[in-house]
Amino acid sequence: MPLTDTNISISRTERVFPSTPPTTERCISLSLLDATTANFSLTNALWLFERPTLRPPTNLSLAHHLRQCLEITLTSYPQWTGQCKAIHALDGSADNEAQNLPPHARRFGRLYAHFGTGEYPGVELITATSSVTLDSLHPVTRTATTPLWNRHEASLDAFSPGTAMASPLGQNNPDDTSGLRKPLLAIQLTELACGGFIVAAQIVHPMADIAALVHFVKSWGSVSRSRLRNEALPMMDPVFDPARLDDLAAGDINAGEPDEVILGRDRALPMHRFDWWIPVEGRPPPSIPAAFGVDIPPPSGSAMPWADWDVKAPVLSYVVHLSRQQVEILWQAASRDQPKELRISKHDAVLAHIWSCITRARGLEGDDSIPVHCDLTVGVRPAMQLGNAFIGSPIVIVNIEMPGAQVAARDPGLQPTARRIRETVVKISTRESLAAHLHGLAFEKSPQRIWQAFLGQRHILVTTWARAGIYEVDFGFHGELAPCVRYADGVVPDMDGIVLIKEAPLMSFSAVSDSKSTWTDNGVDISVHLRAEDMERLLKDSALLPLCNTCEASTLQLNPS
Repeated sequence: MPLTDTNISISRTERVFPSTPPTTERCISLSLLDATTANFSLTNALWLFERPTLRPPTNLSLAHHLRQCLEITLTSYPQWTGQCKAIHALDGSADNEAQNLPPHARRFGRLYAHFGTGEYPGVELITATSSVTLDSLHPVTRTATTPLWNRHEASLDAFSPGTAMASPLGQNNPDDTSGLRKPLLAIQLTELACGGFIVAAQIVHPMADIAALVHFVKSWGSVSRSRLRNEALPMMDPVFDPARLDDLAAGDINAGEPDEVILGRDRALPMHRFDWWIPVEGRPPPSIPAAFGVDIPPPSGSAMPWADWDVKAPVLSYVVHLSRQQVEILWQAASRDQPKELRISKHDAVLAHIWSCITRARGLEGDDSIPVHCDLTVGVRPAMQLGNAFIGSPIVIVNIEMPGAQVAARDPGLQPTARRIRETVVKISTRESLAAHLHGLAFEKSPQRIWQAFLGQRHILVTTWARAGIYEVDFGFHGELAPCVRYADGVVPDMDGIVLIKEAPLMSFSAVSDSKSTWTDNGVDISVHLRAEDMERLLKDSALLPLCNTCEASTLQLNPS
């Protein structure tokens, strides 16, 4: 039966600040890639934790303990307690606090973090209780008993903060209803009737992608563990240095004009260039920043393909669980007969599979020769050697493109689609490609004007949390090898074509290992949001959940059509 009433009762809403506040005012430009995410939805994740077997020190509640640890953790993340601002002038001028930023960071629409002043808003912390239990929200056996899980039944989104968040492009970012400046980061702690608890965190996207947010929550967990054990506080190592990424751009990004040769290399990359500012018949007129007046720059890309997206159509949301054995099936099928130099990953195989199933559900098989698009979010930390502790949103969205009939085809199967995915990711993930792209971004008239993705019948927008470590968060309440996180989830918009790929939770807590060799060991959860009629066809696709005769990889077979 669907869980429609979460019975959440807010106990307290407050602002939290670093236990050791910054002593000097700071103004740091965000990276060229950060600025492109200003209009993205929030980076938003939540964790369902088992009932603690270890308690905080005497007379300290769980919420009070975590609040104190949060204050300590924020000392290493002070920029998240401040403000995110944009340059609103076209002439390269900026507010006094931003006058010393480099020229490329003072162009219209570029973002910067301002913190270390008495005006900074802090982090909103909400503490709450709920009469529901972990088992009602996410049974331990869910992945085994309900591989096709109606995401709307559990109402997990209700446990995310309902906070009005700061808008990076807001002219003044007016105060919220409480008279405080809107925060960049909000957290909700909810204690459940069973003794378990939920930690939900949301942050404006330019300040953190999922890798950065997980790094923060893991830092918070390490502080909590140290205090529970009466040990010295851990050394936290976040790297907030956006200029380090911009310094890797090709050419001179502070010059007056772009290098046309480098710009040509950027425009040749497999990325969409949809221009928000191009009027489309039947759609509301585009909202062009007032700073441009009547002097609107010429089109810088193609018009949005609104005809492909019925924004009023109802959308359903399901989590498709693939077991480790099923992932192995798909990987073997996708890897078969591929060139030796092209190493298909398990992520490639899973993505090729779900893209194929969605394309069939949309009725694009048969003779459909028009391209369909997998708009895949790709992190650039590895290619640019930034390290896992690099804080920000260093991501790009690539366009993986094939004719609809090829993606939907059951024969020859996944090999062509997986090959196209791998080839496209390899092409974009070189230092040279990304350096050229950074150069192009530095000279865009507005970083938010160009959109690298779309939704609707011929697009899926895929975010991947593979290897982000979402199940490695531990606040120290459960012992060294005891189960900790029951389930980790992402809160994403309910829009036609949104897909989130992530690790799956342990199927059983009867035996917990302290090591994990690959991100697919417990299988894969794929959150899929589709137009209702297409979702109904997807759920009936006999190939969606591959059949497994045995657990031996050599005898695994794809579910016949």
